[in-house]
Order: sequence, then C-alpha cells, then structure tokens
Amino acid sequence: MMFKDAYRKKNDAVHVREDLLDEIKMERVERVRTEQQKKRTLRPWYIAIPAIAAAAAACVAIVVGVNVHNGKNADSLASGAKSAEAEYVGQTNSVSAPMLSAAGSNAPETAASYEAIGETMEARRSRSRSGMYYGTDAAVPEEMPEPAALMEPTEAAAPTVSVEMNSVSFTETGDGTVKQYSGTNNQVEGVDEADIVKTDGTWIYALNESKRKVYILAADGENTAVVGTIKLKTPKDSDTYWRDYSEMMLYGDRLYLLGTHSDWGDDVSEQDRTFTFAETYDLGDRTEPKRIASHKQQGAYQTARLIGDRLLIVSDYRIYSWYPIDDPMPYCPKVVTNDESVTLQPGEIYINPDSEENGFTVVTTIGAADGTEYDSHKAVLGGCSQVYCSGSDLLIASNEYRSERSDEQTADDGRHFVKIVSGTDTNLFRFTIEDGRIEAAASAKLNGSLLNQFSMDAYNGYYRLVVTRSDSEETIWTDGIDTYEWNSSSDCALYVLDGSLCEVGAIKDLAKDERVQSVRFMGDVAYFVTFRQVDPLFSADLSDPYDPKILSTLKIPGFSAYLHPFGEGKLVGVGFDADEEHGWTENVKLSMFDISDPSNVTEAFSLSLKDVYYTSVQYNHKIIFADAESGTVAFPADGVYLVFRADESGFREIGRIETDSGYWFGDARGLFIDDVFYVIGDNEVFILSFETMEKLASVNLK
Repeated sequence: MMFKDAYRKKNDAVHVREDLLDEIKMERVERVRTEQQKKRTLRPWYIAIPAIAAAAAACVAIVVGVNVHNGKNADSLASGAKSAEAEYVGQTNSVSAPMLSAAGSNAPETAASYEAIGETMEARRSRSRSGMYYGTDAAVPEEMPEPAALMEPTEAAAPTVSVEMNSVSFTETGDGTVKQYSGTNNQVEGVDEADIVKTDGTWIYALNESKRKVYILAADGENTAVVGTIKLKTPKDSDTYWRDYSEMMLYGDRLYLLGTHSDWGDDVSEQDRTFTFAETYDLGDRTEPKRIASHKQQGAYQTARLIGDRLLIVSDYRIYSWYPIDDPMPYCPKVVTNDESVTLQPGEIYINPDSEENGFTVVTTIGAADGTEYDSHKAVLGGCSQVYCSGSDLLIASNEYRSERSDEQTADDGRHFVKIVSGTDTNLFRFTIEDGRIEAAASAKLNGSLLNQFSMDAYNGYYRLVVTRSDSEETIWTDGIDTYEWNSSSDCALYVLDGSLCEVGAIKDLAKDERVQSVRFMGDVAYFVTFRQVDPLFSADLSDPYDPKILSTLKIPGFSAYLHPFGEGKLVGVGFDADEEHGWTENVKLSMFDISDPSNVTEAFSLSLKDVYYTSVQYNHKIIFADAESGTVAFPADGVYLVFRADESGFREIGRIETDSGYWFGDARGLFIDDVFYVIGDNEVFILSFETMEKLASVNLK
C-alpha cells in the first residue's frame, strides 16, 4: 500500500521534476557515449517489453460525453475569450522544437512489395543505430522545413457527441416488460468499448483474471446467482510463456475474451512471439458456454471497439531487430484463425511516412454476430499508444521521442561543447471503417504528446487534439571531465486538423510549465485541465475550426484528472486536492463545474475526501459510474467502492462498500439494472438498492 507521504512525494516528482530529469539526462548521455562500444545480449529486456506494453494497454483512459453548447450567443463567447487569451496565449518556449505544428500528408499508399517494406524497415533500423534517436551523428538543423501546404477539409466522421452517462440501454424480457440498464462508460455514443464487466440487462458477465474465470450471473436482485463459468487457460510453468486476459466484448449470444498471449520458447530470436487473441464463446446456454473459434493477431493487445455488428481489435507489434533485415517477410504481421496462420500481404500493409517506429499496428475486424472469421485485416508500419474511434474513423497515435545532437562546437571563451535538443512528438495515422472494411486515409506528425484517448476527437469532419509539449536543451561541455547544463520547458496546445490531418487551426503556448491532466470535447466546445500548482480548467470555442479561441480559464487548487458531462450545463471533475504552495497532491476531490456559459465556467461546489488518497479513475475511465438523472457518481478508491449523490446543495456520500481489502488500487465496477445497483469486486458481487445503496444481498465468487 502506498501511504499518503509516499504518494505526495511521487506526485511532487511529476510536477517538480527538474533534479530527477537532470539525473536521467546525465545517465542517458553516458549511455550514448558507450553504446557503440558495447555488445550486449538483448533477450532479457526485449522479452519483457510486450508484457509491459500489454499492462500499459490495460490501464488506458476515461468516460462518456454529453450536451453540445449550441445556440450560445457568439458575442458572449467572444467577449469571454478576450481576457482568457490575453493571459494564456502568446507565451513562448525557451527551447526551440524541431516540430512546431501538424504537417499533414496525403493518404498513404499501400506497400508495393515485401522488399519495399524491408527497405523501409532497414532504413529506420540504420537511422536509429546511427544516432537518430540518441544523437551521435545528427546535427541540430539551423532552419526547420515549412509544413506541408494545407489541404481543403474532407468529410470525415459524422458529428459524434458523447452521451451524459454510462451507456443506458433497454431490453424486452420474455413477459413483455422492458428493463433499463447501464453499460460500459464509453467515449463515443454507439461505439462500445471492451471491459472486464458486461451486462445485457438479464445477465452479468465478470472477467476475473486472478481466479482465471469468467463468471456468468443471472441478475435478479436479491436472488442473483452464478449460473455458469468459463475457465480461462492457465499459463504453462515457464518464464517464457504467459497469457493475460484483459477485457471482454458482448454481442447478443456471443462473448469475446480478449488479451495477450506470448510464448518465446527456448531459442533466442528477434521475432516477436506475442499475439493478441480473441476467443469466441457461444452463450446459447449460459450454464455451459462453448468456445467456437479462436483468433490471433500479432502484437500485444491494445484495445477493442464494437461498431454495429463488427468487432474491431487493435494490437501493437514491436520489432526488436539488432541486425540487418535481409528478409522482411518473417517480420510482417500474421493473423491466425483456429491455428491457420496467414501473413498479411503487401497490399494490406501501409507505411506511415511520419513515423520512425520499426513495428506494426495491426487492425482487424470480426463479424460479431458469428465470430468465426476475420472480415478485414490491415497493418501500418508505425507504433501505437493511444486509439480513438468514432465508428467511421480510427485514429492511431504513438509517441515518438526525438533527440538531435550537434557536432562539437567552440564557445566564445574557447571551451568546447555539444548540444542535444530533444522532445516528444505524436505520430497520427487515420483509418476509415465502412461495413467492416479498413482503409488507410492519412498520416501526420504533431509536436507534443497525448494524455489518453480523450485527448482526441472527431466532429463535423474535423479532428481536435490537446497535447502537452515538452522540450529540452542539453549542453555538454567536453573539455576535461564532461559537465552538463540542461533546461526544459513545457506548455500545452490544441490542434484542429482536417480529414487529411493537416492543421487548419490551433491554440498554442498555453499554460507554460504545466501538463494536460484531463480533456473532454463536447461538440463545439473543448474543456481541458492543466496543472502544476493550481488547476486551470480551460474552455475553448471550436465552432470555427480555422479560428479556435480560449473562452475562459478557471483556477482552483489541485486538478481534475477526469472530466465527465453531467446533465445540462454541468461537468463533474474527479481528481486530487493539492497544496497551493508546492503543488503536492493530497486527497481525492470531486468538483461540480457550471458550464452553462462556456465563457464563464465556475466551480459550483466541491467535496474533498480527507480520508481517500488514491483512485485509478485518472488511468481507466471504465471504472467510473456517473448518472446525471439520479445524480450518482461512483468509483473505487483506496480499496473501497464509493457512491455519491449530487444535487444543488453539493455532493454527499451515500455508500461505502468494502470490496477487496487486499486490492488497494481497486478495479471494481458498478452498474444498475432497473432499481438495483450491482458492485462487482474481485471476490464478491454486492447487490444494493439503487435509491438508498442499502445492501440487499451478496454473491461470493469462488
């Protein structure tokens, strides 16, 4: 368990981090100096990377959207923008960045041949080994190239404005009655996301990795009971084999178990033997579910979406090639159905021209009603760290560290030095999805890094992104014993891109020395939080994509790590209180923001939880339950499941359920079916009255 002092120190290191980063930079420079003289065995660390990537993928995200502020008075919005822009816009970085804006490109072409793929991979491998990332040979450019000419906007996804709460559905029962129930907290309305708990209003399905089972419960209030289980495959007793069940997707009588499988065997190889799997189960008989198909695609599991009757799966396939790539075909991604393996053809593989990542992002679709075969499979030579899906469009984003090292130079006083300019960019790759068919559309590179999937959005044919831009400049004085000088800067930016991912509008140089903590796009308005010592909640008018404007900034102590629309003119923030002097984060805090006038956002009320210090809401949006109609906000924190009600007088706690005392971080899920609220923990399912949160019954998970 992480106690309060340790947690405060951890977060202080995030916000006041110069000393730590200086040590990291010094260590990196020393590694650069000796790297080319070392012959190291790669196997121990690169085996671990897929597991780390899979674990990170399971921790990604945030939740569901809401009302668009259409019809607001344009003059009011404009007047609100003036003072806000005067304070926050126009700041400049002290360190120049090689990439200053989105420089979108045309739709990429498919690879012409395996040889063409191999040539690109070998060129990237050679550049990385010769110092492109670690700067042994590359010089800092004197002038940066002009961005590509902007293209006319092209129609992309239809307007998608998220719903107010966890997706609510209705289902008819056999006796003609209708049940109302909540689903997974999705980012985009109509695009379901995979999770560890699913319900169809009659049954509850709970994936329990620690017990290696999926529990199927008949949801019947006080009479709720486990009626069936699926036993998960148990990993072999081997250091080179593991199988992680991450999430599930439900479609009618089909249940899909999703995760990552790896079997490295005993031989040393640069081939990535990590696969994402999708096991299809027939739920015709809930007491005895049958596995009817097994699919695999190369790479660690990233995420999945259900678009209509198509299941879309994304995996991240890394290439760890230390030697020249003579034969590219063995490195190209494979898909497997019931042990029948197929290597993707060159016509199914795209090359992201903006990326230097020597790995593939693999995207597949499966007909969810049947689940026995792939509809489509494509791959792009380029990495994947965040995924946004509007239903008709898929944005793949990956962070790419850049570092440019100069030749040795002479200062005015005769001393010799080299400079290293570094930072992080985001590579974007856009796919279109139509009737399960996946096609490449565009690529681009942005200066800055995304927080999570909520940092991206598609609306009215445009794409909006909020990033943190962090850049550093290191001077190494090389006479005698090397000495180092290092300075850094950070700020935030909002980009608006067209269908070709070309920049058409932007707000830059926001919130100097702060980082993005949460983002929520709501139609023509964007809300995002940055933080160092206080929490500026920004609102931005995006009604004119070519001229976005900051409308207002609200400064309060601490920060909201997650934003959730909560009915007409309301926005809930879940985050942390903070010490105003040092920016140390303290206890968990709930805020209710009044956004009825986006040009004058205020905090209507808040609740600081003095005895609660951690919640993983900031890392996983699917754990939160929010229902504006009943005023309910619920989530796990510090080993308990907390339930709050909000009205005009503020927040009040109405439930505190001890779910899993041994699991401090908490992964419990809450959902309702009619007037019953279910909390699914690791060892127990709690059945409560939705109105009062009085416990009605519980079910042990054995």
